[in-house]
Amino acid sequence: MIVSRTPIHRSLLEDDAWRVALIAGVAALPFTTASYVQTGSEIDFGPVFYAGLLAGYLYGSGATDRSRVATRVGIIGALPVLWQFGDMVVYIVTEPVSPPWFRAFIVAIAAGFSLLSVGFAVVIAMIGAWVGDWLGETVGRIRVPGIGH
Repeated sequence: MIVSRTPIHRSLLEDDAWRVALIAGVAALPFTTASYVQTGSEIDFGPVFYAGLLAGYLYGSGATDRSRVATRVGIIGALPVLWQFGDMVVYIVTEPVSPPWFRAFIVAIAAGFSLLSVGFAVVIAMIGAWVGDWLGETVGRIRVPGIGH
């Protein structure tokens, strides 16, 4: 058996796809978080679209790679969904009128809703990345140092 001396996984910051996804996703994160803080019940995924647009513009490397980057952007930008889910669970569990089995059922529904919300954010980021990639091909891309495409 031959053991390779190269690491199996590259560092996240060495991978251009992760680097672009982290930059764009973290750029959207304060805006999605602020939308939840302001309303207390809703998360605006508009910033995730613009983050996907930025990622698609910066990382134009084919549909498969663009989708991978956009998926990561959507997940990072949708992190406030975890906060929203936590708030829902606290509300459901502390509500004393319903029987425990019903509260557990509602928590499962809330978990499903949260997963759907993250999936929705990923789709929005993918649409944004598609538009950003198209824009980059149409008007040309600005080359950012450290991104090797």
